[in-house]
Amino acid sequence: MGGKRQKHRAGNNSGGGRNRGNNNQGTGERGNYASIPTENALYESYYNQSGLIPSEEWNDFWTSLQKTLPTTFRFTGGKAHALGVLKTLKETLIPHLVGIEWEGVPVEAPRALGWFPDSLAWQLSVGKSTIRRCPPFKKFQNFLVAETTVGNISRQEAVSMIPPLVMDIQPHHIVLDMCAAPGSKTAQLIEAIHANEETRVQAAIQDESIDDGSGGRPAGLVIANDADYRRSHMLIHQTKRLNSPNLIVTNHDATMYPSLLVKNEDGRKEYLKFDRILADVPCSGDGTARKNYNVWRDWNPLGAIGLHLTQVRILVRGLQMLKVGGRIVYSTCSMNPIENEAVVAAAIDRCGGLERVNILDCSDRLPELKRRPGVKGGWRVMDKDGSWFSSFEQVDKADMREARLSRIVPSMFPSEDEKSDEDESRVPLERCMRVYPHLQDTGGFFITVLEKRAEIGAVKSEEHGRRKMAAIARSKVGTSSEGGKGAEVEETLEGVELVPTTTTSEGETPTPGSPSKRKLTEAVSNTTPPALKKLRSDLPDTNGDDNSDGGVQLGDEETTLGTRTRPTAPSPPKKSKGPPAEEPFKYLPTDHPVLESITKFYDLSPRFPKTCFMVRNTEGIPSRAIYFTNHLAKQVLTSNEGSNVKFVHCGVKAFMKQDVQEEGVCPWRIQSEGLSILEGWIGETRVVRARKRETVRGLLKELFPKVHAEGQEGDVIREIEERVRGLTMGCCVLKVEPTEGEFEDRMVFPLWKSRHSCNLMLPKDERKYEPPCYCDAGL
Repeated sequence: MGGKRQKHRAGNNSGGGRNRGNNNQGTGERGNYASIPTENALYESYYNQSGLIPSEEWNDFWTSLQKTLPTTFRFTGGKAHALGVLKTLKETLIPHLVGIEWEGVPVEAPRALGWFPDSLAWQLSVGKSTIRRCPPFKKFQNFLVAETTVGNISRQEAVSMIPPLVMDIQPHHIVLDMCAAPGSKTAQLIEAIHANEETRVQAAIQDESIDDGSGGRPAGLVIANDADYRRSHMLIHQTKRLNSPNLIVTNHDATMYPSLLVKNEDGRKEYLKFDRILADVPCSGDGTARKNYNVWRDWNPLGAIGLHLTQVRILVRGLQMLKVGGRIVYSTCSMNPIENEAVVAAAIDRCGGLERVNILDCSDRLPELKRRPGVKGGWRVMDKDGSWFSSFEQVDKADMREARLSRIVPSMFPSEDEKSDEDESRVPLERCMRVYPHLQDTGGFFITVLEKRAEIGAVKSEEHGRRKMAAIARSKVGTSSEGGKGAEVEETLEGVELVPTTTTSEGETPTPGSPSKRKLTEAVSNTTPPALKKLRSDLPDTNGDDNSDGGVQLGDEETTLGTRTRPTAPSPPKKSKGPPAEEPFKYLPTDHPVLESITKFYDLSPRFPKTCFMVRNTEGIPSRAIYFTNHLAKQVLTSNEGSNVKFVHCGVKAFMKQDVQEEGVCPWRIQSEGLSILEGWIGETRVVRARKRETVRGLLKELFPKVHAEGQEGDVIREIEERVRGLTMGCCVLKVEPTEGEFEDRMVFPLWKSRHSCNLMLPKDERKYEPPCYCDAGL
């Protein structure tokens, strides 16, 4: 949904979320947005005086920000049925929505976004009242809801769609989404991994010489992370519609994302590096004013200032985990250079300069997308009182006024204004992309594509702008020099290399690549001097200033210099209020009795990758559900078992246990989520085929239609009744073939055969959905 607003922890969307506002996608309006005063003097002053927007464009820019954002949605790329639905939209629905007037006012029909490939993204500018009362648009709304439910359509802000499009993801890539919730961009990453999958799977099914153990499915993997446990489950809900066995969800602070282990070809464990990384980081969200009330109500410059260092840390951590030659896309829904160009320049500097990290020129990508180049320099920093600073030296010399300016750090300022364009050491910030609301009726956004050229060891320490405050604090404990122990701790922690490069043999504990570098856990536990402990209770008051983001990081806690803490009496330890412990992921051996019974009942092909079935309980017993993952996901989960990595989700539910009343009946029914993975490998003994629309319609509308005795035929399942009658009790697969005048696309459903009836095993919401045919719009 278009970037992330400010969060209290890296990768965490709590406390406002990712531009939640009143985001009623699909209506064209956001609650009673017209009644919200779109005014904020400091916000207007900041961007008017910043020089980012040319004076001749200012009125268009500011007027656009004050308008409600159009609704946008996209079709699931690479999914054959979704492409069929797109055809239905273009050929059947849109003609009925063109040239409509409602209450005497012309109403604009939905239109494709010209810059999005293959017309897969569309925009709707119709207001909620029109959609609710105008019959053609009411039907169109029903169409959107139904197709979203079954995973053919995703509703997503237009600018939010850009970062995944410039990542150049291939099906074999290992991809990390560092701050993923709520998951709209993650869905795009998954779709890219599964591009053209259906064609490859069909080829593997039909050609027995194709036997690489994958069944034609992609070898790549998407790991999606969020620091907020509850929002990580929102992420799971958003991506579950895609039914991808190539997805893992984790729950970690993105600034300290743990190194993951994986076995190499020799069976030795090594640290996993990523081909592509998306760092859509927490930001102030000032580009979301068109859909988020809070920007107009709450915006002030401290939002960007407080998040700058967190954003740098996330980007640096991502660069450490990236493969040499890999790409990381950094993006925000902010227009502020402090959160954008300043972060990119700081991260490149901390990682060793352009010899190790460079900005790629993506001006040839998405040619119809209107954008502006990144700001090469000259930006300034505004404090919360509206005062401007052109350099950190001005801040350093200014009256500190307690802690008001202590959050401003050197890396927020342009550092290369004096370098010429011909200087090869100059960071080419103009290669960044800026999207403004007035250019193509969107929100504001920032995107940069960086390429890793060489391995990154220990990164440079951050230069904090707390010199005077720290000096005051140190003077109270007798360490008055600028190189006091507090500063030493900061340098030590920031110098820890978080991605060791050595490998280990099976069962050994990995060690950092250099003996001079300690593990992060050691640095956390062994580098807190007594002087720092005293600082925590001896610092001057900040007069109610917000907590800063420039403190010394100690594990998951942050000690912020400049914040008074009063001594308190020791209290008994409290029970942890953290997220509940996740059930482990246990893979089943291929000779497990349950898998053998399933294989026999469904006549499952021996070429199907049965090594990737798993359950979620400590004992590894298939008691209720069996899940399926791809091989790389299995490697990651098993290699990191027992570590501190917090895996939240992985796998597609393939089988569910069903209560059966007869002996000899396989109780494991195929789950609808896993049907697309299994159906091509199931033998004909458990397959029922249909072609007529009335058959599917009858099964969708009627629960448990009767299977009549031989010689009798009912009205609901007449076409398939004889075939179903001959099946033994249990689950089978209904395959609907495309037929002229009936269905455009091939479809597959799980079907349960009982003694005297049958039933489609579909969720209630999906039963309401009726697939489109040749003769109507499927409404």
